[in-house]
Amino acid sequence: MAPLVRLRLGDIFDGPSDLIVLPCSTGGTITRFVAEALRNYRLPHPARSYELGEVDIRPFSGGENIAQYVAFAASVVHMSSSSEAIRTIGGRLGSATQQYSSVRAVSAPLLGAGAGGLRSEEVVDALGAGFKTTAHSDAILTISVLHENVFRRLSGHVTQPTETRKVAEQKPKRTVRVFISYTGSTQSQKDWVADLAKYLRANGIEARLDQWHLRQGMDLPQWMTNELALADRVLIVSDAQYAAKADGRLGGVGWETMVIQGDMLSLPPGNNKYIAIVREPNFELGLPRYLKTKYCFHCALDTKNTKLRQDLLRELYNVDLAPPIGEAPVWV
Repeated sequence: MAPLVRLRLGDIFDGPSDLIVLPCSTGGTITRFVAEALRNYRLPHPARSYELGEVDIRPFSGGENIAQYVAFAASVVHMSSSSEAIRTIGGRLGSATQQYSSVRAVSAPLLGAGAGGLRSEEVVDALGAGFKTTAHSDAILTISVLHENVFRRLSGHVTQPTETRKVAEQKPKRTVRVFISYTGSTQSQKDWVADLAKYLRANGIEARLDQWHLRQGMDLPQWMTNELALADRVLIVSDAQYAAKADGRLGGVGWETMVIQGDMLSLPPGNNKYIAIVREPNFELGLPRYLKTKYCFHCALDTKNTKLRQDLLRELYNVDLAPPIGEAPVWV
């Protein structure tokens, strides 16, 4: 696996990410667009002094539906920039995906292409090259392009996948990002879920869990919404208490159920994004009504996990278990 750089037609706030990047000058000045974003999300202004290429990362308090972290990238000095500075910024953004376990998806604009005077092609090349040298192998840098004519020109320039809001993205081969939904009804349930997530991560799956990735002070519903939107697959670990809360729309599970059901309705027929694991001796008792028609794993409380874990890995990696088709008989 290797870090991925891709283009998107739109602005940096069009979709959720783990880290969103805002441009500024070395003197802390910002564009009108960035100033509006600071007002809308009640963000503090950047510092008054940066070195060219410096990246200032902060928690995105109040904007967790957009990203967990926000970064100011000093990409302009005295109305100019350089490819070296943009490459440095890319490297520092990549390093953030190593430093913060919750940061894998990074969203950035064409840094230095406005006030900095750089060609958009230079920015994409430098930002992507810097990012790839330091980023986690699972990381994705999405470079947002505001204008369609520029986006089309850059799409012909780069070989990486591009994305628009009108065309469904074709996902390249990369680490599968999996969000785990559960209720911490007991400590043993929490420990079981954590052990499962550790196993998945040890086997190449980017398992996301509130126990590790939810920051203190963050808004839980907003964090869940973001994780569900970014996930390739979602594991729902359900027991009798989870099912009761989901069916009765109670607490965090009830709220999350409404979000999940809305997402399910937006997916094409036959989509396999959601997988249920029922941890209850009585299968029917441990399954919410809205999941009755979904493919599920059944793991009673006293059942060993070995087979479940192996089967789950096969499912997440889309392993084809069908035997090969042989040659037709000679008499056909």
